[in-house]
Amino acid sequence: MNTRRAVVVGDVIDDIIVVPRGPIRTDTDTAASITRHPGGSACNTAAWLGWLGAGVDLVGRVGTGDAERHADALRASGVDAHLSEDATLPTGTIVIVVDGETRTMLTDRGANATLSVNAVTDALLAHAGVLHLTGYSLFDAFTRDDLHALVARARAAGVLVTFDPGSTGFIADYGVESFRAALADIDVLLPNLDEGRLLSGEHDRDAVAAALVGYCPAVVITGGSSSVLVARRGEQSVEVAVEARAAVDPTGAGDAFTAGLVAALLSGADLVAAAHEGVRAAGIAVTQPGGRPVLSR
Repeated sequence: MNTRRAVVVGDVIDDIIVVPRGPIRTDTDTAASITRHPGGSACNTAAWLGWLGAGVDLVGRVGTGDAERHADALRASGVDAHLSEDATLPTGTIVIVVDGETRTMLTDRGANATLSVNAVTDALLAHAGVLHLTGYSLFDAFTRDDLHALVARARAAGVLVTFDPGSTGFIADYGVESFRAALADIDVLLPNLDEGRLLSGEHDRDAVAAALVGYCPAVVITGGSSSVLVARRGEQSVEVAVEARAAVDPTGAGDAFTAGLVAALLSGADLVAAAHEGVRAAGIAVTQPGGRPVLSR
């Protein structure tokens, strides 16, 4: 039985989802459905990992008074949350305005911006098999040196490091060249196709993969309508088929994919087999509403 755990580091977010009941009218009221949910890519990935049965620790930062609320939500999915509180900044918030199949996201990173790499303790890494990071923390909380130091500690503990770039908008703000430089020593990069295109400067998926393995030894590119592409330096790329599903809500698919892949890596699977498990988890996610697994009551 595998006892190694996943340590997931990153954003803790309050999602405010706005679905207008008609065209948005400027300078006056527009009727809408507005709901609030705990979110954040790192937290969503951790929740799916816990739901899949993996041991998982989530390291993040929230505003004063919010740690227990978010920890309770994560605990319900089997996640051990290690949340510190910021006395000045509020919990990060994203307002998501939904218009059909498109979404507009207005983001306040809040307390996520003051998360310290020191919150990822050597004790956590001592029991870890995979350290999962997202690019969101690199945009404000971690310097490039912070990231390299954390990855070095993980490697010294024999921990595999996976990295989700997170957002084309934030990558562009951070700077593509700077972001590429931050990828040194990452074991597995997990971009979607749009992020991969931005980071590589290429358009064709195979060319994107060929360019990105110059920065990381392994890359798994999601976002294809029929397959995921697994590329490893010095090896032939492998396509992993995506089964067509009638989607209820695609929101959690990417984070669920990452969780399935990481859970499989923890169990000793190779990267292609792990990608198959990621596809399976994402297939479950799109048939459920929201960014986290639906829990039985």
